[in-house]
Amino acid sequence: MIKRRYRANKRSYFVGEQTMGEIRNIDAIKYVDGFENSIDLIILDPDYQDWSEMIEKGLIEKSVRALKETGNILCFTKQPFDYELRIAVNPWFRREIIWSFENGGAWVSKKMPLVSFQKIYWLTKTDQFYFNPRTGVEYSDNTKDFKRANKVFGGWKDEGKQFSKSEDGIWLRDHLHYNKPSCGEIPQKPDQLIKIFMQCFCPKKGTVLDLFSGSGVVPKVADEMGNNYYASELDEKRCADIQEKLKDRQFSIWDFVE
Repeated sequence: MIKRRYRANKRSYFVGEQTMGEIRNIDAIKYVDGFENSIDLIILDPDYQDWSEMIEKGLIEKSVRALKETGNILCFTKQPFDYELRIAVNPWFRREIIWSFENGGAWVSKKMPLVSFQKIYWLTKTDQFYFNPRTGVEYSDNTKDFKRANKVFGGWKDEGKQFSKSEDGIWLRDHLHYNKPSCGEIPQKPDQLIKIFMQCFCPKKGTVLDLFSGSGVVPKVADEMGNNYYASELDEKRCADIQEKLKDRQFSIWDFVE
C-alpha cells in the first residue's frame, strides 16, 4: 500500500494502513466548530490558567456537540483552576479521576503544599456512553486468583465471588499514578496514562479529537493503537514538531505531496 501525506494551509493529513489523522495549526475553538456528532473521545488539555477563557468561549458546549451519542470527553485540570471548570461541566459530568505523580512540583510556596496530582473530569453526552473497564495493563506478579470474603451489611449478606485475572488487564481505578516524563519545555502527559484512557474511553478504530496537542502524545498514541485522530495546536512551532514526529511513524505518511 502506498502511503502519502497531503499538506495545505498549515494542515497535514496522515493516511496509513490502519489509521487516518490530521494535524492543524489552528485555534481550538475554531477547529472544534467543524465537528458534529462524529467524535468518540475528546481530550481537553489546555494551559490550565486558560480554562476560564475557554469556558467563556463555549469550549465545553462545542465539544459536547462534536461527540457521538456514545462519546466521552476527558478534561485535564488542577488546583486552583478546577473549581470553575467543575461547575461548568456539571450537566455532563460523570466521574472524577485523579492522576498523581512524585515529580514535577514546579510551583513552590512557603504557604501551601506542593501539588502532586491533577484531575481529569470525565464527561458524557448521553447515558449510552462507551466504556471499557479493562485497561490492558498487566497484573502484578504478586496478584493471585482467590475467593473474596463474604460481604455482610446490616441484614444483607452476599457470598464472596471468585477472583481470576483477566486477559484484558486490570480494572480501571479512579486514581492512576505515573510520573511526568522528562520532555523539555513542553509539558507532556505519560504515554501509559493516555493509552489507558484510549483503551477505556474510545472503541477500537474509533476517532479521537485532541484540541490542545502540545507535545503530540495524544495523536502518537492514537496512531499506535489504531485509532483515527484529529489534532490542533495553535503554536506554529509545536504544530510543526508534531507533524515531523508523526511523519516517520509506522502507519503515517511517507511520501510528501505539496
